[in-house]
Amino acid sequence: MAAEHRTLRFESMVEAMAEVERLAAAEVKTTGQFSLGQILEHLARTLEIVLGKRELPKVALPMRFFARLMRSSVLRKASTGFKLPDAAQSVLWPTEPVSTEEGLARIRAAYEAFQACGTFPKHPFFGDMTKEQNHALQCRHFEGHLGFVHPIN
Repeated sequence: MAAEHRTLRFESMVEAMAEVERLAAAEVKTTGQFSLGQILEHLARTLEIVLGKRELPKVALPMRFFARLMRSSVLRKASTGFKLPDAAQSVLWPTEPVSTEEGLARIRAAYEAFQACGTFPKHPFFGDMTKEQNHALQCRHFEGHLGFVHPIN
């Protein structure tokens, strides 16, 4: 059975971070397998990868080729349920519990660095991307993961 997921749409990273802050300040439940703190840690780690501050294991050529074919689709619509190779999964997702406060501190720091970045290094999956494409990719990524976080009235 698929986990319950909210449909979100962010037009900017400012909007995405506003949702992060709103969720971190609220009582929430998550659907899927990760806590809010773990999701925020994951989003911070992916921003660090985009900035070249954290490395992924070498991405196989067929996966890079396929990712580049799918790039325009990925930039338009958030998707969930993509299974990463184990080596990448261990870099991108924490295996230990992460409190909301810890995750929030990490995503805030990564977001500040992301916003300050003028030129992004080549993306490990999607190759050369403009600043606008990097921002769109992160908006879709935040939509996908924050959709598993549900505020409790």
